[in-house]
Amino acid sequence: MSTIPQEYLGIRTAEDFGFSAVDETEVKQSVNEETLETTVIREVVSTSNEAVARIEAKMDQILSLYNDGKLGLDAERKQMQDDVKSNLVELEKLIMPLLVNLMKNPDKEYIYWPNRKEKIQEQIDKVLSLTR
Repeated sequence: MSTIPQEYLGIRTAEDFGFSAVDETEVKQSVNEETLETTVIREVVSTSNEAVARIEAKMDQILSLYNDGKLGLDAERKQMQDDVKSNLVELEKLIMPLLVNLMKNPDKEYIYWPNRKEKIQEQIDKVLSLTR
């Protein structure tokens, strides 16, 4: 022990790190190989079961989040489709009367349309309110 500095010898006695030296007979007395093997197997199986249970729980959470997101997206997509369809119907109601009126009297070459600027602007505003 002459190679160990004196300052470390004091620490060794204060902190033994939880181990001590034993001889072979003491080890054989405290360890029965069958019991040790059974204990090791039991601990491995227990640890494996716990790990599998944790993995299953995490997989369940992931699947739940996926399904919630998917169902949420499906509902949102359906709502958006309904909104678009409704807006298209409203747009159709704004445009079709104009087109039908323009088709009236196809034998006449000219269209008399007083105040058309105001009427057209009114329709433009309605169309923009639906599309924006």
